[in-house]
Amino acid sequence: MNQIYLVCTRSAICASALTYIINQSPTCYNVVHNNVYHTEKGTNFNDALTINDWWNIPDTYVETYTPNIRNDEQMDVTSLHTLCKVWESLGTGKSVALFTHAKNTKEIMEYKEEHNLPITVITTTMGTNSYLYLDLFLKREYSDEMNAFTSIDNTWKYLYNQYINQDEMWAEHADIVLQMHDWLGDPADTFNALKIFHNKNLKQWVKEYLQRNSYKEWNIKVNDVNNKLKAISYIFQQNQHQMPTLQSKKLLALAGLDAVRHHASDISVVLERTSNTLRYPLTTSS
Repeated sequence: MNQIYLVCTRSAICASALTYIINQSPTCYNVVHNNVYHTEKGTNFNDALTINDWWNIPDTYVETYTPNIRNDEQMDVTSLHTLCKVWESLGTGKSVALFTHAKNTKEIMEYKEEHNLPITVITTTMGTNSYLYLDLFLKREYSDEMNAFTSIDNTWKYLYNQYINQDEMWAEHADIVLQMHDWLGDPADTFNALKIFHNKNLKQWVKEYLQRNSYKEWNIKVNDVNNKLKAISYIFQQNQHQMPTLQSKKLLALAGLDAVRHHASDISVVLERTSNTLRYPLTTSS
């Protein structure tokens, strides 16, 4: 039976690109009905290129997959029946991935299993290697349509919460949990996780998606917000598993932030500064 791949996610972590990638599998419906791309203006980190979540939605399904369904953090589980029933009635013979901000994934999982609905619940986390893509995250989180950037301190506090609390919350109830690197690194990892047919052309598409978003590889010698946050995130993600308590994780986060206040030309310098503050040996190996 055709599936609805329900991508339940927070904003700003390129999950619309994930939904697009899933829909590019031969398993899924990928006829273009609307413009694919949307530009969000950005003053602090330049414009962000995003995906229009209705690019492959037929007009006859727009009244079912509505902006309210997409944006509601507490999806009305009874609407899951309608999503499935109407999609099946279209006779596409294909599955489809739908982007949503639904947080009540425990309830959705229970309901779809109780009623045997053809839904696969996919949730997303930033994950261990998300530091690689922080420039894309910053473009979205601090676009002119979203939030105002105030300081690296406030942004790191926000990111710390994403790593410690939000990632854990989003991973708790799902059929499949994907990290940012699973679709922005090699999309084959996403196809493998879902056990659906691959589209080998997507690796080139991801490369161009990153380029169009002015993605730059981490260069610690460049002393800007992007690269400082990548350095802190890298050290935190590589070492938080050594910290046995929440308090020790907080100290690691604060020490990492303090370590990048002065320019460093090598990650070993940031690592040493952080270790000296904590009086604890840290590592850059996973």
